[in-house]
Amino acid sequence: MKKGGIQQSCYMERFSCPYMHDGRIAAVEYMLPSEDDVRTFHEYLSRGYRRIDSLFYRNCCEGCSSCIPIRLAVADFTASRSQKRTLRENEDIEVRVLSVPSVTGEKVRLYETYLRTKHQTDEETADHDPERSLRMIHCGFEHALEMDYYLGDRLIGVGIVDTAKDALSSNYYYYDTAHLSRRLGIYSVMQEIMLALCMKKRYYYLGFYIAETEKMAYKKFFRPNQILSNGRWVSFMNGPSGGRGIRRKSAGCA
Repeated sequence: MKKGGIQQSCYMERFSCPYMHDGRIAAVEYMLPSEDDVRTFHEYLSRGYRRIDSLFYRNCCEGCSSCIPIRLAVADFTASRSQKRTLRENEDIEVRVLSVPSVTGEKVRLYETYLRTKHQTDEETADHDPERSLRMIHCGFEHALEMDYYLGDRLIGVGIVDTAKDALSSNYYYYDTAHLSRRLGIYSVMQEIMLALCMKKRYYYLGFYIAETEKMAYKKFFRPNQILSNGRWVSFMNGPSGGRGIRRKSAGCA
């Protein structure tokens, strides 16, 4: 692949789909970005790419298009009553935004417990090295931010978000599953949207929407939203959510 006359290093990987347990084979194209590619990461996000470690990647599965990139126009986001209630019910959580993500023993233990209790049936965790995988999430991209969630002095959640010129991209979030009633996954998305607001980003990318998978289908409830279809971003779920825009500051706002 070439961009601006520069040869880009790309490779393809095929493996059992981690989302569909019906024998489907996933195909992912990885790209080692140049410095110019990193500066224009927002363009890659708009084309459906995501980031792991120092690589950009996109799905290119044959005969399957279930994984659909989804994003919000940040200024248009309207929180539902349920989402606002989740914010209120977690007002005792302190969110700390770090400009340089790090991997610690505490985070490795939290991540390992999260995988064991939340994804215990996933093939991807069968021979998992938690610390190595966590470093691929936290490290390798100079424009990543870390969001740490504390309940008192206890770390109960960690989120990694990737920043781009006009966007914030949700990369990964893991949390203490002893607090499922708090809906920490929903809460983290709300916090990331608020961070995107205060950073004056135009878009917030939620990753993939997968209608057949409950763990990924919830993203449609953050509205109004757009999906990438045939190379174009089109309106998707834009019905009334029963709420209003959010104005609360994120921990990352000055």
